[in-house]
Amino acid sequence: MPPDLESSITFLEETNNVADAYFCYTVDPAGENGVIKANKEGLRLYAAELLKRSMELENRCNDELLFFPHNDWVVSDAGYELICGVWPQHRPRREILADNTAAARPAGEKRPGEDPVLKKGCSFSLLLVLSLGLILLAAYKAFPTLQVWVNIH
Repeated sequence: MPPDLESSITFLEETNNVADAYFCYTVDPAGENGVIKANKEGLRLYAAELLKRSMELENRCNDELLFFPHNDWVVSDAGYELICGVWPQHRPRREILADNTAAARPAGEKRPGEDPVLKKGCSFSLLLVLSLGLILLAAYKAFPTLQVWVNIH
């Protein structure tokens, strides 16, 4: 446990008044992105909580969730806590992302634009629509009574 982290946490907790702190999970005005609405005290105290979880992560080897304690200064406009803890990851980012990409796509599955069955299905649909159009055009030209009936109505 690095003493610099401990002293940083202590400094953040001692120099920021909990009664003044405000930290809120919410969304932007368009409702498209999650955002944090906070004052400086809330951000600094949340940073202290993150540093505490990083120290816990350093001392553990398992992937058990590390939960944040309940703090009155943390609010959620969503009606529930959007982030209630940390899911430890002990490997470098490139390894984690490589595993996530491999797990998200079953073996042998191609990207949407690379799927030959999908391309064949689109081609078949287009061919079917064109063929139907040509058949209707031929029928319209081949049967003069159909032309008269269409012109009347």
